[in-house]
Amino acid sequence: MKTSRLAVLKGVGWTTGAFGLSQLIRLVTVVVVARLLAPELFGIMAIMYSVRTGIDLLSDLGIGQNVVQNKNGDDPDFLNTAWTLQLIRGPVLWLICAAAALPFAHFYDTAILASVLPIAALYFLLLGFSSISIPLLQRRLQLTRLNAFDLFSELVSALALLVFAYLSPTVWALALGSLAGPAARMIASYFLLPDLRQRIYISKDYALQIFTFGKWIFLSSLVYFLAMNFDRLFLGKIAPLSLLGVYGVARSLSDPIGTLVVRLCTYVLFPVFASNSGSPRDSLRTQVGPIRTKFLILAAVGVSLFAALADFPVRILYDERYQAAAWMLPLMAIGLWFSIICSINETTLLGFGKPHYGAFANTLKLLYLLTALPLGFTQYGPLGAVVVISVSDASRYGPILVGQMRERFSFGMQDLALTVMVLALIAIWEWLRFAAGFGTSFDNLPLGRIF
Repeated sequence: MKTSRLAVLKGVGWTTGAFGLSQLIRLVTVVVVARLLAPELFGIMAIMYSVRTGIDLLSDLGIGQNVVQNKNGDDPDFLNTAWTLQLIRGPVLWLICAAAALPFAHFYDTAILASVLPIAALYFLLLGFSSISIPLLQRRLQLTRLNAFDLFSELVSALALLVFAYLSPTVWALALGSLAGPAARMIASYFLLPDLRQRIYISKDYALQIFTFGKWIFLSSLVYFLAMNFDRLFLGKIAPLSLLGVYGVARSLSDPIGTLVVRLCTYVLFPVFASNSGSPRDSLRTQVGPIRTKFLILAAVGVSLFAALADFPVRILYDERYQAAAWMLPLMAIGLWFSIICSINETTLLGFGKPHYGAFANTLKLLYLLTALPLGFTQYGPLGAVVVISVSDASRYGPILVGQMRERFSFGMQDLALTVMVLALIAIWEWLRFAAGFGTSFDNLPLGRIF
């Protein structure tokens, strides 16, 4: 194996530590800002973020993934080609988002979106002009520097958001605050690798390689966006903005665990599997298997505890306007487990140069949501919607497992055993909590439309 186990464990440690600090910063920021701003404003920003993320992913060429995965990823001509394509993409996306602002404002009957979206879309310019050094650090597994860089960006973003929210408790605080972190990243990215020299240049051969690999990234990103954001786009149209805002707060509290796993996959596992894609599968499985098992056992304990205790942070930290998030969180926590195992399995296939399985998996999830979410909300209200959303990642597992079996790198029985373990642990923690006199985390489910 080209990458030592010590390097992998060190990368996991740095990534987990930096992510933990960034989430603490984010939690404090969200709690303070939630006390300054009304839930409706978070609803507006949920729509804005979904639109912006959608336009970003709908044009995703997988430039960063190409730098990590391509065998020529250290070639200056390849890096300059990737950077130039990224440079062109930024202004184009800003223009698309600005042009889409008015139609989205009409669709959601929210006039302020017409003004907010073009400003928030400046994110694309900042992203486009950033250095290619960020994925290059990822390729080289220089994760200490990369995680410190992420933590710096998070701190700048949090401070800016707090200042804007205090000075102007309006939706503009959220819109402008969302640009501070990307601006800091753009500037600081040119200091990550001082010896990296970038110039505008396009190699036809390298551009073809980027587009060839990127076509599957594009398709996967397209359906990934729709699958991951259909809930907010649907609720933004059919439900009150206040409910969408509360749901957004619940997601902001449930997402960090899944986001940490995605970051570990992106920063650690993807480069490792990409650099070992030609290695014998049996040998790679022997070296990776024990690490995977230990990590997933730790994740199972964490997810089960979070599901059993998730309502407490809402009750303690948020005022009465956001208390509905307390019953949403335990359900979302259960769904995190399916997201974790799917993310880890999909990353191995991406590292092996097989991104199409992820595209199929996300397509299946999207079809599930398109069918089940409107039905669940219509029949059972917000509870039905949250239940549908929470288990949606389970639908991704099948295509990814098929891909792993074809690559002779599957862990199906282990995943099944650990899933049973997660459910058993949740039952144990809930029983202990009930026995201690604190009820269960599911006591406040809105069951009125079911019974």
